[in-house]
Amino acid sequence: MPEELKKYFWDTQFEKLDIRKNMRYIISRLYCYGDLKAIKWLKSVYSDENIKEVAIKSRDLKPLVANYLRQQFDLKKEEMAYYRATQGMNYEYWRVNN
Repeated sequence: MPEELKKYFWDTQFEKLDIRKNMRYIISRLYCYGDLKAIKWLKSVYSDENIKEVAIKSRDLKPLVANYLRQQFDLKKEEMAYYRATQGMNYEYWRVNN
């Protein structure tokens, strides 16, 4: 992985990341925190099928990213782990009580 991506993996031993073994982590992290250059690198390394798989299986997406990937791959919310994991969460409770 290019050294300039290291800043997006602040909580990880960057040198130990493997683009195959850590595919889901790398894709979701770069979509959530990366810039346009990081996304371009990601798309040069991973196929649309790899990215779609992450969109379906990852619960660690930001709401905006989940929505973007859902639209990008024409997925239904029910297909995506992110939406199944957040279903029923009362976000208003946290806004009012904290």
